[in-house]
Amino acid sequence: MTELYIRKVAVWEPGEDAEASLAGLREAIGRRVARRMTHLGMMLSEVLKEMPISEDSSVVYATRFAETCAIERFLDSFPYPSPQMFQTSIHPSGVEQYLIQQKQPVRELFPLANGQNLLLRALNSTALCQGANWILCGGEERGSWLRDLAISSDYNYAWALELSPEPEARIGSIRWQALEESIADDAIYPEFVQALQSRSSKRFRFEAGQVELDWCD
Repeated sequence: MTELYIRKVAVWEPGEDAEASLAGLREAIGRRVARRMTHLGMMLSEVLKEMPISEDSSVVYATRFAETCAIERFLDSFPYPSPQMFQTSIHPSGVEQYLIQQKQPVRELFPLANGQNLLLRALNSTALCQGANWILCGGEERGSWLRDLAISSDYNYAWALELSPEPEARIGSIRWQALEESIADDAIYPEFVQALQSRSSKRFRFEAGQVELDWCD
């Protein structure tokens, strides 16, 4: 199995009042800046600010549905489509909003989307990075009518990890193995994020492979 070590973890999830939680992010970021940001962009900004990102960093961004709310608003704007909604709906807008706002170049950026083998693809991509440090991040937006069509997340969240092939300064580890020629929907992806939030050691076994998450005492 391939193994990487966790050096930092950050997870954002809303409180009981999801709209109030997003409003809190807008206030923290600043209303003028947040006005041009998506929900996912704001959530990712909250977790990525905890990561040691530099111009030598590699960033892997994994999302199943990307900018759900911006896509909905863009489609709803027809027959007079909104250029702003079109721009912010394009993958990988979420992570780019943070990097551009911070004027932060990176060495590599690998954006991934779609639910098929997403977690395994993200981990494999991270293991191939060439940067001085590796950041793996992701998140989802809770949609409205797209959620009714089962093509949106049921809730808002964002997460980020600093990963390394070296065990120094580790707070946990991730091991994984993918089964060749196997494709499956990543139903475990939200469960993986919940395990990051609670820092729970878990084993995920599914059609496309297995992932093991452990934390140091």
